[in-house]
Formats: sequence, C-alpha cells, structure tokens
Amino acid sequence: MKMTTTVKNAALDGSDFAPGLREYFEYRDTGVKEATGGMYAAHVIRAVAGKEVEPLWHTHTVGFQLFFVLQGWVEFEYEDIGVVRLEKGGSAFQPPNVRHRELRHSDDLEVLEIVSPAAFATSIVEEK
Repeated sequence: MKMTTTVKNAALDGSDFAPGLREYFEYRDTGVKEATGGMYAAHVIRAVAGKEVEPLWHTHTVGFQLFFVLQGWVEFEYEDIGVVRLEKGGSAFQPPNVRHRELRHSDDLEVLEIVSPAAFATSIVEEK
C-alpha cells in the first residue's frame, strides 16, 4: 500500500471537531487514517463542556495506543498500575486489551491520540 503525505490545518474556531466514540468528547481528525489506508489514526480529543465521564471498565482491540495531553488533565485507572493523573505534556501508552477506565477530566482537556488500527473494537468488561 502506498502512503501519501497529508497536510491538514485545524479550523481556528474548532468547527472541525465532531462527535465520536464517547458523548463527553469531540474529535478532530488529522487525516492520518485516510493517508495510511486505515493502518493508523491520529486525532485530537477534547472535552465537551457540561458532559460527565461514565467510568466504565473497558478494553480496546488495538496493536498500539498512545495518549499525549495537550491541555488540561485526565485521570485513568488501569488494572495493572492503578489510578494515574496525566497533566499537560504527560503521556500514556496503553497496551493492547489492557482493562482501564477514565475517572474524570478537566473542562479544558485536549489529548492527541494515536492508535492502530484506525478502526478498532471497544468492549465493556465487568468490574473485578
């Protein structure tokens, strides 16, 4: 498969954010999914004002998943290491199928997520 150079500027007014996997987040596409034929996705995720997190334990069927906090903070709980708070400049690599849940985040949260493959399954799992 041939990959192409992709350049995409963000809308300064935020109008290029769209609903996605979770109703308390909006997602800004970077064009990586299309450029890699679905091998990877990279998007900016931001908090939706007034929407609260639903802290459900879940897993993702991925080969790679990385979060990098651009603004604000977020707290996750992982089955293998416990509660983690990430602030601006913080990052987390989530291994494939690790049980985790988001507990809370700041109203101004923005995170860059890079994941492979671009289309992946999310499964809700029971609390232990």
